[in-house]
Amino acid sequence: MLAAGAAVFITGRRREKLDEARIRLAEPECLGLAAGDFTRESDVATITEEAVKFLDGLDTVIVSSGNSAIGSTLNATRAQFEDILATNLVGPFLAIQAAAPHLIRAAPASVILLASVFGVVAMKERVAYSTSKAGVLGMTRAMAMDLAEHGVRVNAVSPSLVLTELARDVIAREADPAASLARRQAQHPLGRLGQPSEIGAAAVYLASDDSAWTTGQNLIIDGGLSIA
Repeated sequence: MLAAGAAVFITGRRREKLDEARIRLAEPECLGLAAGDFTRESDVATITEEAVKFLDGLDTVIVSSGNSAIGSTLNATRAQFEDILATNLVGPFLAIQAAAPHLIRAAPASVILLASVFGVVAMKERVAYSTSKAGVLGMTRAMAMDLAEHGVRVNAVSPSLVLTELARDVIAREADPAASLARRQAQHPLGRLGQPSEIGAAAVYLASDDSAWTTGQNLIIDGGLSIA
């Protein structure tokens, strides 16, 4: 978004990660930051107002949240299930609900939710995660219907495994990192994992006028995993 010329406001739970992002992106004048937990309505309200003030309005919201844990239908606990839904589904709902009046004032506007290919196809022993991401897709369609008459588009992006810093760390901790990476790559017909820039490009497209006639859709970017 910064490369496309937009001013950007980033939020997350950990202030140190936000500060690292500021240094890495090196865009101090057009990059705002605020730490908070978007499963807490008070944090959501405060951060939304800070973002609106910094950006002088709000015409695009991108919600990317991810929490997962191993757990199947047979052994997942209620606490685990509710915790994952709070982060992956309730938090995005609260964030978009708080932003909606500002988006309507700025219309035409766009909302982009980061879902997952595993909300489209199932993943074994990830019942809460798959449920939450399928919920994000349903919420995308419902919000698109609610907000269309107000000039606000709502779409989702569903990636497979992307080589983020977190994904690299997870693979590096495997007993055989090279074999682990090769196994994950082999699950994708295109033979590799995704790059963060590829997901970023999709978000820029969905925020831009190039997608002005697109709403309620799910853009799957998964190296072919969902068709394998």
